[in-house]
Amino acid sequence: MIKRFIYLLVLPVLLSGCLIKHPCVNGPMDMAFIGFSPADIDTIIVRTYRPNDNYSHLIDTLIIHDHATGIYTVSHDTTVVFINAGNHGWLTADYDWQIYIPAKKRTISLSGITTEPIDGRGRVCFNPITSFKLDGQPTTPHLVENGQFYASGYLVYIKND
Repeated sequence: MIKRFIYLLVLPVLLSGCLIKHPCVNGPMDMAFIGFSPADIDTIIVRTYRPNDNYSHLIDTLIIHDHATGIYTVSHDTTVVFINAGNHGWLTADYDWQIYIPAKKRTISLSGITTEPIDGRGRVCFNPITSFKLDGQPTTPHLVENGQFYASGYLVYIKND
C-alpha cells in the first residue's frame, strides 16, 4: 500500500520532465573529410573564435590527434571525425571556427552558422541548423540521421583539393 502511494507521488514528477517544453540548444556539427588519406587527417587543429568577428579573437584551440580527442569513422572515400571532447570541441552556431589540416597546410573557415530556435520536450534537444558559410561560400547543412557514421547530426563536408 505504501509502495503504491509512493509510486503515485513520484511518477507524475518523473513524467513532467518529458511533457514540459523548453528551449533547445545549438547542436554540434561533425567534420566529413572526402578524399583525404588517413595520414592527411591524423592531426587536425580546430580553433574557436568569437562569432561574426572576422577571426580576430581566438577563444580556444583543440588538437585532434588520437582517439582520446577524435573518433574517426570511414565509409568509402569519406572519413567523419566526431570530436570527443565534451562540449569543448563541438562545432556549433555559438562560434566561428577554423579547421587546420597540418599535413595539407590548409585552413578551412566555418562561419555564419544560423539555427532555427525551437522548443522541445525531454532532456536534450537541438535547434536545426539552417545555413552556414564554408570558406566564405553559403552552404546547405546536411543532416545525417541513418546512423551510418558514429553519430547522427549535421556534417560539414570538406573536400580534398
